[in-house]
Amino acid sequence: MVDTLMQTKIEPAARDGVGLTVQEVARQSGLSTHTLRYYERIGLLAPIPRDHSSGHRRYSPDTIDLVNNLACLRAAGMSIDDMRRFLQLRRQGNIVAGEQKKLFEAHEAALAREMEQMKIRMEYVAGKVAYWAAVEAGDAAMAREIAAANQCRAQKFKKRNGGL
Repeated sequence: MVDTLMQTKIEPAARDGVGLTVQEVARQSGLSTHTLRYYERIGLLAPIPRDHSSGHRRYSPDTIDLVNNLACLRAAGMSIDDMRRFLQLRRQGNIVAGEQKKLFEAHEAALAREMEQMKIRMEYVAGKVAYWAAVEAGDAAMAREIAAANQCRAQKFKKRNGGL
């Protein structure tokens, strides 16, 4: 497969007006046209060849595959730096499978930490719902009990993460 990050010449398909426009790639990938242009500007995507008659970007099938990979990484919450590392490793092929595995293991661990934080936040918010339900029902004793439990949740989260 041609490495689109290292590609500098204009592909014949793009010269002939063949290939998808930025709007079509955005629609297909779920990334915005702004994001596609940004990825090109910061070097995640090589400069996209332009149609000579219109000046519009024309994305080749290989570049579209790469865009779809980036869209999946973004949807998984991967940072730009990690995407860049993924692409650097991708150029080296399967010989660096272990490095790719480490990259995704680190991301998986980060997501697990985020999930734990979200779980605590959800518990806190559920406690707030219960508190206001008790207040609405006129049950002051229950409201005080729930408020105390919520304070414990908030303190637990603050200690772990520096705040809600």
